[in-house]
Amino acid sequence: MRRVSIFVFITAIFLMAILAAGTAFYFYSVGDRYRHSQMMVQRNILFAQNILLRLERSNATEEIEETALKYGMKWIKSREDGVRLLKDAKLLGRQPTPFGFIDMLQKDGKIYLLINSFGRLILFEDLKFKPYDPKVVWIYFALTALLMLLIYWAIWLKLKPLKSLQRCIREFGEGRLDIKCRIEGSDEIAQVSQAIDEAIGRIRKLIDSRNLFVRNIMHELKTPLAKGTLTVQMLSESKQKERLETIFARMDGAISEFGTVEQLNSGRFPMNKRPVMIEDLVDQAIDLAMIDRERGEYRIEPVRIEVDFKLFSIALKNLIDNAMKYSDQKRFIVEAGSKEIVVESVGKELEHPLSYYTQPYTQGEGAVSGLGLGLYIVDLIVKAHGFAFLYEHKDGKNRFIIRF
Repeated sequence: MRRVSIFVFITAIFLMAILAAGTAFYFYSVGDRYRHSQMMVQRNILFAQNILLRLERSNATEEIEETALKYGMKWIKSREDGVRLLKDAKLLGRQPTPFGFIDMLQKDGKIYLLINSFGRLILFEDLKFKPYDPKVVWIYFALTALLMLLIYWAIWLKLKPLKSLQRCIREFGEGRLDIKCRIEGSDEIAQVSQAIDEAIGRIRKLIDSRNLFVRNIMHELKTPLAKGTLTVQMLSESKQKERLETIFARMDGAISEFGTVEQLNSGRFPMNKRPVMIEDLVDQAIDLAMIDRERGEYRIEPVRIEVDFKLFSIALKNLIDNAMKYSDQKRFIVEAGSKEIVVESVGKELEHPLSYYTQPYTQGEGAVSGLGLGLYIVDLIVKAHGFAFLYEHKDGKNRFIIRF
């Protein structure tokens, strides 16, 4: 599911709310216009019926003028004025009554009432008529929209610190430990930022303590190792001397490898990628593994890949070393091309998925030695390069694949 920013979500909600409010005000304006016209028609009909009733009962001019004044009507007595006003007037409607007809007409923005009482015509001008003006409705809409925009602005300002908090957390996840996430304030976002800032501080102290511990351990291991290596070199040539030199060299390489992986795992290892030949990587891996090159079979194309030479050699060394340990024939095959590197050996299929063995300190039931860090280190280095680490069992062979 595609992630939607909370700010985009809130903006969309307020835009839909303003659109809904505008639609509601529009329909209210249409209905209000209709109510205005209906009220005008009813008033004029009531007035006309009153005049017709008076004409039926009597012909008192004073009563007609008094009624017209009461309803806000002007009696057009002049025949010439009446003919001139009615010329080209628009008929809005006709209402029959028991006493005659009532015509409502419009001309030049004014409303006229023509009363026909059995052939007698009387014309009135509606002085109280005012065309419908929707400005009041839209002023209310503008005020409503402005209020909604102010609420949106207030919410946006309240949530704005989330952006800086998100950026802070992302930078912390990328390995930056010298950042500050504290946001001043007393609301929930400020409290969360303060808690995260305190947690980052505690993690920073733990990491510093861990790094100091690892450096001290490696230093304490390196010192006796160097003394042991120097002592062995002073011995006379013999098989025991060669064996001890191999052991000390293997220990020194393992300690250096652990230090490199620890830096990579903590995000402090400077990746130095450059184009290198795959064959050179395999040669370096065999040297690190300290095994006889004749135990392997090589099908390597002359291809360059962009990797960190030191790290990738360690990954291949672990795969070759793993293939040798668990091979029934103590032999391995390396296939490499422009898309992938495959290290395979004859052996039983793994009992668990590859993800089980890429966890630290995890070994299969048939493990012969080691701490269970080999495939974990391979997976760590491969992911640092942006490659894929895969496994398959095919034709009785375990195949570990690094796909570019």
